[in-house]
Amino acid sequence: MILSRRTVLGAVPGLAAILAIGRGVAAPSRPTTPIIDLHSHWISPSAAAALSLRAFGPQITVDAQGRRTLRRPAAGQSTPSTVLGPQWFDIEARLRHLDEVGVVHQLLSWPTTLGVDPPISADDSRLLWRAHNNDLSVAVRAAPRRLSGVAALSTSDIAWSAEELKRAHGDLGLIGAVLPVNGFASLEAARRFAPIFEVAQREKSHIFLHTGFAHQTVPGQPISLLHADAIETRGALDTATQFASSVITLAYTDFLDAYPDVTLQVAMLGGSGVAALIAESTSLPGRITQPRKTRFDRIVLDTGAAGQGPAAIAAATRIVGPPRIVFGSDYAPGTSLAPVIANVRAAHLTPEDERQVFYDNARQILIRHGVSLAPLAAGEHRGRASGLV
Repeated sequence: MILSRRTVLGAVPGLAAILAIGRGVAAPSRPTTPIIDLHSHWISPSAAAALSLRAFGPQITVDAQGRRTLRRPAAGQSTPSTVLGPQWFDIEARLRHLDEVGVVHQLLSWPTTLGVDPPISADDSRLLWRAHNNDLSVAVRAAPRRLSGVAALSTSDIAWSAEELKRAHGDLGLIGAVLPVNGFASLEAARRFAPIFEVAQREKSHIFLHTGFAHQTVPGQPISLLHADAIETRGALDTATQFASSVITLAYTDFLDAYPDVTLQVAMLGGSGVAALIAESTSLPGRITQPRKTRFDRIVLDTGAAGQGPAAIAAATRIVGPPRIVFGSDYAPGTSLAPVIANVRAAHLTPEDERQVFYDNARQILIRHGVSLAPLAAGEHRGRASGLV
């Protein structure tokens, strides 16, 4: 069901108040170094309502104090429940926070980490993601110079998802889609998404690969946890390994060759820089291996969550190059962007490289996908071209 403007304005806290921003009213002044955030999450009113009505499987419950928690089957999950604070839902509070920390634009995506899509039926996923994408369209159109969005898709009905991606571009004003990274852990798995990528090529989409599993019908995915002890530490290692496996698929096979007009973003530096280290280790002088073509120039890595550490940011920037790194805060799971911004600055990049990571690289991606950014304020400069487009 496509929500009416009045319904969504009432359901999204403060959305009516930000319509003035969407009409071009000047935002508050910001620091001289602008920042674009390509990794953040939002749960729409329709998705929250649908998950609150579920009696089993992934569902949102509300306690006596009004706190919302997403609960999901414990099997294969290191964290079977996630408390959802107001930052997951409140667009007005989000925009205030962006102004406070100097972020001029943010990309909104569904958090595939939450594991909602894999266990639900294809019928339920189609209804859920269509409604979520409709809401997302309303939110980004209310503040087009501050927000953009990528559609959520079903991994159990790939044909429907290909059509939904087409609708996301043609009707909803979105710039692409988010997919779970584990669906690309092998070439066999990645090829399952070929119908989506064929539409993405025609529409010149931005595809964001984020933490998470696809439906079990997608072959070749890794297991969720290798061992049950020291679960948080092993979970971090498993996540890094899963990301690195997917980056290997993308950088060391020919999967992307058929989709030259698709921009591809991988969260968390491709697994806290693990993929970058793999790239370096396979090209060391004196190795008795044949040179092999890689496609790292087709991928950008963001600084979200597991990629937020200064050492990982510095290593990834050094190995794959500043043009391949974009700023991502993982806002919503994280309640503030400030620590991630501080970590990028603590990576001790050159001023030019830091500028590319914070702003220039993402700006070129967004412009390529038709996003109109707010003019820079007095004192802000555009920096050097990064060569992404």
